[in-house]
Amino acid sequence: MIQSLRLDRRQVAPALAALAACAFVGALAGVRAPIAPLIGVAVALAGLSLAWRRGVLVLLVVLPFSGVPVFMAGESGLAVRDVAIVLPVYAGFALWMTSRRETVLPRVGVALPALALFAVLVVAHVAGAPSLLVGAIGAKVWLAYLPMLAVGYHFVRKAGDFDRAMKLTALIGLVPAAIALAEWFIAARYPQAGVWSNNFGPFRHLYGSWYAQVQANGLALPVGSHTFVVPRVPSTFTSSTQFYLFGMVAYAAGLSKALRTGDWRWGACAAVLALGAIASGQRQAYLAVPALAVASVVLGAPDRARLIKMLLAGAAVVAVLFASASSPLRVVSVLPAHVREAAGTGGGELRGALATGAVGHGTGWDTQAALRYGGSASKRYVENWYGKASLELGVAGLAAIAIALASLQWRLLAGLRRMDGASRRAAAPLCALLALMTATLFKGPVLDLDPMNVYFWLLTGMLLAYIACARRDGDGARAEAAVPA
Repeated sequence: MIQSLRLDRRQVAPALAALAACAFVGALAGVRAPIAPLIGVAVALAGLSLAWRRGVLVLLVVLPFSGVPVFMAGESGLAVRDVAIVLPVYAGFALWMTSRRETVLPRVGVALPALALFAVLVVAHVAGAPSLLVGAIGAKVWLAYLPMLAVGYHFVRKAGDFDRAMKLTALIGLVPAAIALAEWFIAARYPQAGVWSNNFGPFRHLYGSWYAQVQANGLALPVGSHTFVVPRVPSTFTSSTQFYLFGMVAYAAGLSKALRTGDWRWGACAAVLALGAIASGQRQAYLAVPALAVASVVLGAPDRARLIKMLLAGAAVVAVLFASASSPLRVVSVLPAHVREAAGTGGGELRGALATGAVGHGTGWDTQAALRYGGSASKRYVENWYGKASLELGVAGLAAIAIALASLQWRLLAGLRRMDGASRRAAAPLCALLALMTATLFKGPVLDLDPMNVYFWLLTGMLLAYIACARRDGDGARAEAAVPA
């Protein structure tokens, strides 16, 4: 009986850690109650994520709800994802790699030395930052998620791993998309006497005290002598821009499944995700959603039957938009002017940055998060991400990251061209998404923003590994058999 009560030494540390975590959560509940349950969840997620491959799946489940910890605990919730999932995944991955004889990073040609030089420049320019804290936060924004390139690459060991990641992302993405569509319908259907209120009905309770932060004005667009207002919807994120970025990732994942399988149910899923992305209220969504569909079809080289199904799905999306409270033609009519304005602004910002940022003003000098949380009184913001790289890191920093991104996109597209059959159709939407986001950096710093800062590098690694799997295992029938629907 006494022997049965003895603890194995290997059980002592986990038991004490669990006891300490429970005591900490209990003590915290009396001081700041909203954070207490969040700490408990974070501890559980961290425990799961130490097994890094499982942690990647946890991350894919949590990313669509990035704003929820913030709604619960305010700005303290901004760190939950990184502390509870990203850091444990990195730690588990690093330990796993010590027992392997594989290279940490995939073969990416000139992109690897370019990324290494970029990282060195980011760290070196911390010394020129307005303050050490601003520089540290700026370095975190630039570099914290670059290791996801290696994590994503090693996560995909066979074609089925990539397919399951796309399936999980698309299905989980239906939840934020459904919330966004409901919010958009309520906000668009019931404006208050022409004055925009961004009233999301019962969904406003989702945001708690953070509602004042997400209750921004709608996008007012001039149409003739009238003003047409588009509601901006954050769904489960802290801003409509973040939701739009996630919506594009989920939409690409849905397209990947639809093109690979040809199943109408995945086509319907992709259509709902497309509507969700458009419901974000971001003007670029009206361009990006159809552009992604067209690029996916062209790059995926589908057969005629799949092409017809995709066209029918696109027609269904347009029909739903026309039947809704606000005709998309009103937005489409002002898109040419928006594109000209964005191109002019982005080009002017880049030229100005090159003229004044030959050496660089220091890491974090123009990073919004670094200035906000680093205690700087300065408020600068250049939308052009490449211009921001030049302002902070000089021409050398701009050249390094531009070469790295161009090399990565070229390698992905070259690998895609060598693929065929189901594997090519599955990879095409993700290649198109990453190329689109790279081009969008001329308009806005999307790689600085949640959740694209994680998705971009993680999906790049996954795609590189998936292309390698397809080349190793073959395409066509063998690829079809290796990846379940």
